[in-house]
Amino acid sequence: MAALELVNRRVSYQVEVCTRESSEFCMRHHDAQKDRAAVRAEIEGIQSHEALARFEAHCRALEARVAVLETHACRLEWQRQAADDFAFEHIMRTQALEAGAHINTLEDTGSSS
Repeated sequence: MAALELVNRRVSYQVEVCTRESSEFCMRHHDAQKDRAAVRAEIEGIQSHEALARFEAHCRALEARVAVLETHACRLEWQRQAADDFAFEHIMRTQALEAGAHINTLEDTGSSS
């Protein structure tokens, strides 16, 4: 009987140890799941931050490109205005020359009669 009682104590002790280890394992597993979720959330936060940084950099690049295009458009407008001014001056000179030539022609015609 003493041997049976000793075996029962050993079995009871092993059950206690296994129950405690199982409980500890479950707690560690639960903690690991929470840690995993926290790490996953942190990774998602970092990825979102990186995506935002890329988007902001792209926006800055587009703003710089718009500034370049606006500058180019201003230069083209200045060139167009200069060409208009040049054309106007050319027309005025041509008209003045034609008027002068017309006067000379009239004078030549009047003096020859």
